[in-house]
Amino acid sequence: MIRYKVLRLSQLPGQAVLDSGSVGLLPFAPLMQPPAGQAGAAWLEQCVAKTWDMPLERSVKADVLTGLTLLSGLVYNPQTITATVSKEYLMDLMRESSFAQYLTQQAREEGIEQGIRESIQEVLELRFQPAAVRRLADQIATIDDVPRLKQLFRAAIQVPSLEAFRNLLDADE
Repeated sequence: MIRYKVLRLSQLPGQAVLDSGSVGLLPFAPLMQPPAGQAGAAWLEQCVAKTWDMPLERSVKADVLTGLTLLSGLVYNPQTITATVSKEYLMDLMRESSFAQYLTQQAREEGIEQGIRESIQEVLELRFQPAAVRRLADQIATIDDVPRLKQLFRAAIQVPSLEAFRNLLDADE
């Protein structure tokens, strides 16, 4: 039988984590008990400052600060977090984090997909009846494969009829 012990972060002394320098626990420190008499925003600022001052590789520091910021959203309101981390040097560093890079790449890919979808719609509306083309919008919106979207864009330019395009679109379903 496996036994678990529940640890409530909100009941653990956060200052001990900051003082220990345990890098893996730093993102959780803002969720822990602040020192007596310290308000929430000041505690968050102290956690960020301690993380910033630690002698870590730049990429590790970026990841730890990003994790700390994300987890802080469980306890602090967005305005408090933004006010604390909006300093330019912090934002620049956090943009370098692997998570921020991942989100940027995802957003870029979604933007490319959306741009191709809109181009397909526009070409079809220029060539055929716009009302009939709009009925295909939902079907086109479900496609998230860039090579397939590029193929459909080329087809939208070349097909002799909207029915021929619809057949190509239905071929993959």
